[in-house]
Amino acid sequence: MEFGMERGLADVLRDQRNLGNKGDGGWKRPALNAAAAVLSTSFNVSVTSDNVKNRIKLWRSWYGIVSDILGQSGFDWDDTKHMITVENENAWNEYCTSHKSAKPFRFKVLQNWDDIVDLCAKDRATDHGAETDMDADEAMSRETNEVEFMGLGATAIDLEEPSSNTKGKRQGSTSSGTHPQDGRKRRNNNFFG
Repeated sequence: MEFGMERGLADVLRDQRNLGNKGDGGWKRPALNAAAAVLSTSFNVSVTSDNVKNRIKLWRSWYGIVSDILGQSGFDWDDTKHMITVENENAWNEYCTSHKSAKPFRFKVLQNWDDIVDLCAKDRATDHGAETDMDADEAMSRETNEVEFMGLGATAIDLEEPSSNTKGKRQGSTSSGTHPQDGRKRRNNNFFG
C-alpha cells in the first residue's frame, strides 16, 4: 500500500475512533466500512472492509514485533529514516535467532510508524506491565546511531498477504497525508489484493 493510502486509512480510523467506532473488541463494522468507502473514493481503487480489517491486523503484527525489538538494548528508532537502527550486527543476529519474525524489519522503512503506534498500542496493552503509546513514543524518541540507509524498504505493500515471516505470528503492530489520485484510473497493483 502506498504511503498516501496508509495515511488516509490512519486518518479515517482516528476519526472513527473519535466517533466511538472502536471498542475493546476492536474496530466496529461501521469503522471498517467507512475506511473502505473513503479509500475507494479517494484513490480510485476497490477496497473492501475485509481489506481494511486485514491491514489493521498487519499493523498490529508490525507493532508487536517492532515494539519488542525497540524494547531491547542496542536497538533504536530513526525518525528521519523511519526504521530500526542497530548498534551491533552480532546482537541483531542473535536476537533474530530467537525472534524469527524480527529479521525482515532490519532495513524495513515504516513511514507510518507514528500512526501504527497511535492506532495499535492500546490494542496490545494488558493490565500489568502493558506498554502504552507513551512508552512507545519514548522508545522511539531516544537518540539513535547513524546508519547507512542503503536504499532498502519499498513502501508498496500487499494488504492481503503479509510476508510469510509475519503471517500467523503474534498479534500486536505499524500512516500519514493523503494524496488522492488525480482522476486517472489506476491499476490495483495488489495494494488491496
